[in-house]
Amino acid sequence: KAFNISYTELSKDKSNEKMVSSFKEAYDKSRDRDLAQIEMLKTQNNPESLKKIYALYEQIDIRQYQAITLQPLYINGKEVSFDIYDYTDEIAQSKRNYSEYLYTTANQKMKGGKLEAREAYKLYNDLEYVNPSYVSDLPDLINKAKTKGSSLVVMSLDNKIATLTTKEDVEELMKITESNMNDPWVIYHTTRQTKVKYDHEILVTLSKFNVTPQQVNSETIPQQATIQDGWEYVYDSKGNVMKDDKGNDIKRAKVITVQAELKLFQQLKTGQIEGSVTVKNLQAASTTASNPIVGEAKFENVYGLYRGDQRAIEQKYYEVLQKKEVPFPTDAEFVKYGLYDFKSKMLQVINQLKL
Repeated sequence: KAFNISYTELSKDKSNEKMVSSFKEAYDKSRDRDLAQIEMLKTQNNPESLKKIYALYEQIDIRQYQAITLQPLYINGKEVSFDIYDYTDEIAQSKRNYSEYLYTTANQKMKGGKLEAREAYKLYNDLEYVNPSYVSDLPDLINKAKTKGSSLVVMSLDNKIATLTTKEDVEELMKITESNMNDPWVIYHTTRQTKVKYDHEILVTLSKFNVTPQQVNSETIPQQATIQDGWEYVYDSKGNVMKDDKGNDIKRAKVITVQAELKLFQQLKTGQIEGSVTVKNLQAASTTASNPIVGEAKFENVYGLYRGDQRAIEQKYYEVLQKKEVPFPTDAEFVKYGLYDFKSKMLQVINQLKL
């Protein structure tokens, strides 16, 4: 921490000799501490220490580079010297040792089951981060570990309303990506592949489409308000305009009652797609879950008309008066939006399953 603080300050102003002294002391102590830890880790002969050794050499080298970028630094007019050593060979060797450990351990894990394959997947990814060119087939190894460590699920569709759905609707319904699923260790196939041993099958059934007739409901609401409508003079008992103390005519607000009749119209139409999601455990040859789902679509448009004095209408109705009658969506559009809702609920059900 002292090294980082002093480095940041000296990057702005190298004339601060107190900060130069702190930087030099932190540099030496950090290097000595890391080298001592490296030697201690080497004596342990623990493969898991290889990552720490590699990281420590990298850490030392980074601090050396930072010190070089600040040179020259002075205290009392004398240049401060820093011990700089070329750790290229040590870094390269520790990187090779760590890479070999990751590769060998991952390969060994791949001989086990799903859980071991998941560990191998992490190790291969660590290797790709540290040393991506260590072996040429590393991307393939990562994919194999991902596949072996995952539960494989095949999706199938029983579409009893096929005459109402389009190819695009069905493709969108059955499209499942990792981004909208909770468990990264479940792989979904929408087309059954040969030579693939699936763990589960999810059967999506679309059984019925219901749509209500178009409705237009109306309601009449009387409106009345007392408002100010200009000004009027104040007269005395003799019919003369009254005066104030300064001789000015006295006026008062003219208040009137206005009325209007507001008619609200509600256009309403709803649709439902009934279906279910059934999960089969293919390894145990059993059905583990069956969940009914209803995808809903609703169209509602409220607009208003009035006659009379607009000033009588309550402000809460102003927005409704700006709206107009619009065409009702077609049944095909209700199917489309019903499927959107069906899919959203379907994904919620699937995400709650233990596959």
